[in-house]
Amino acid sequence: MSKLSIKRKLLVYNILIQTFILIILSLSIYKTLHISTLDKMETSLKVIVLDIVDDLIKHQDEFLSVDFDEEKEYKFKPLYIRLINDKEEIEKSTKFPKDLPISFHEIEKDAIHFEKFESFIVGEIKFSMLNKDFVLQVATDYKILNETMQNLFYILIFIIPIILIFSISGGYFLVYKSFKPVEDILTNLKEINSSTLSRRLSPAQSLDEIGMLTKEINSLLQRLEISFEKINQFSSDASHELKTPLTIIRGEIEIALRKDRTSQEYKKSLQSCLDEVMIIQQTIDDLLFLAKNEDLANNLEDVYIDEVTFEAVKELKPFAKIREIEIKSQIDDVFQIKGFSKLLKIAVKNILKNAITYSYKNSSVLIKNYIENKNYIISIEDKGIGISKKEQKKIFEKFYRTDKSRNKESGGTGLGMAIVEKIIKLHNAKIELISEEKKGTTVKFIFKRKINE
Repeated sequence: MSKLSIKRKLLVYNILIQTFILIILSLSIYKTLHISTLDKMETSLKVIVLDIVDDLIKHQDEFLSVDFDEEKEYKFKPLYIRLINDKEEIEKSTKFPKDLPISFHEIEKDAIHFEKFESFIVGEIKFSMLNKDFVLQVATDYKILNETMQNLFYILIFIIPIILIFSISGGYFLVYKSFKPVEDILTNLKEINSSTLSRRLSPAQSLDEIGMLTKEINSLLQRLEISFEKINQFSSDASHELKTPLTIIRGEIEIALRKDRTSQEYKKSLQSCLDEVMIIQQTIDDLLFLAKNEDLANNLEDVYIDEVTFEAVKELKPFAKIREIEIKSQIDDVFQIKGFSKLLKIAVKNILKNAITYSYKNSSVLIKNYIENKNYIISIEDKGIGISKKEQKKIFEKFYRTDKSRNKESGGTGLGMAIVEKIIKLHNAKIELISEEKKGTTVKFIFKRKINE
């Protein structure tokens, strides 16, 4: 049984259960009819006994002349009758079976008593007539009962297989119809592999368990496709971005090994290698962040935007000083949102760092917090080289760098803006970019304000 499919198991169970039920039902019918027929025979014999006794008492002066013709009168065949006196002598008889015993003293008076023998059933009664006690015995054999039960047996033998065939056919039809959608699902699932993860099962027309199963499987395939695409994208991105620094490192090492170098030249090569390793490390960290798919919804916290802004400015002031850029803060409104303070600080720092990096020397970068049109705004504005309109549409693509600003000299990986976009989307917010070449760039984080706030 363990090697059978569920469909075949159900068919086997159906056959066994139906067979068991039909056997029990047949035995119940057989037994019930047997008892019912026997009870009917006893009732008929009881009526006949009482009728004969009534005739005998009515004609007791010449009771021997009373005809025992009840067999014709009641159309009850075969019927055997005999009258026994108190000396246990047969007064009158109609071919009564001789092997049936004559009982007299054991019988209770004026009460019908039934005796069952191997082939006969006898109804008898003791009554008084002519100042004497008599016993009347009326017997019949089990021919009627046997014929009835035999007919029933043949009927059951004939009808049970027919019922069983129809029952098994119906069970097979139900099992087949019930498992057809499941088999279709299995067939379709076998055709889905890593290259066809975009395929989905045909949605079920009904909302039953099969429909729910189909829906959940499609949902699972959707999640698998997303995860698989992220893995492929991660591999592609990593291969794309790590190839260049690894090539540079290899070239530096090969050049350094071609001949003996001075310690200064070796230091220069090692510094170049170290710079590329740092880029690789930063790239890997950024790629891992973008590849994460953690469920952060249950870990929301109260985030005070002014604190996030203050910490980001504080951490980047040394960097701004080196670049000869002044960071100005303007906090018009203090507000808080539900989110992730560490992630928001990363987003603010990435934009702020870009603003510092691509601003002209001795200029300033302005970061503001304020409320506008019922929205919470974080705005970072610089007076730098700006971004062309053509490149603004691609700025959030992974590894995209403009010729002017997204270059290796900046120390970036081309993933900063993609990370910012992901963080802002996690907060159900949006990014607004306003930039003009050679005049500057403004980036705004716009958070929707709750109605009850």
